[in-house]
Amino acid sequence: MQKILVIIVACFILGSTVSCVAPVVVAAGAGAGATYSLTADGVSDNFPISKERAVEVFSQIIKNENGKLILVSISEGKIDAEIGKKKIYFRAKPLTSNATKVVIKARKGYNLLPDKDTAVELFKKFVKVVNG
Repeated sequence: MQKILVIIVACFILGSTVSCVAPVVVAAGAGAGATYSLTADGVSDNFPISKERAVEVFSQIIKNENGKLILVSISEGKIDAEIGKKKIYFRAKPLTSNATKVVIKARKGYNLLPDKDTAVELFKKFVKVVNG
């Protein structure tokens, strides 16, 4: 907690809060024990499953959400989908034979605006299925 306060105070002293936002978020995330990475339009994490299983699980989640699968490539670990007017992008990159990095991104509008809420919601559903 003291480290976070020091970073915040340093940011205000320097007068450059924009360049200090990332360290504050990283420090807060590290203190909270978060393991996933969160960006403006997506979320990612590593899972102890194969790339193929990750693609199967996420395609089923899209179907359960009444979404439309635009592109599904198990060999590439890639899904492009739509839920309503939102574009969803899923990528699974194998790290080992039984470990995969999963990235879920969502965009809204004319594919220009990030939609972090949808990405996080789909990520939570993915985690729930994978962890049983």
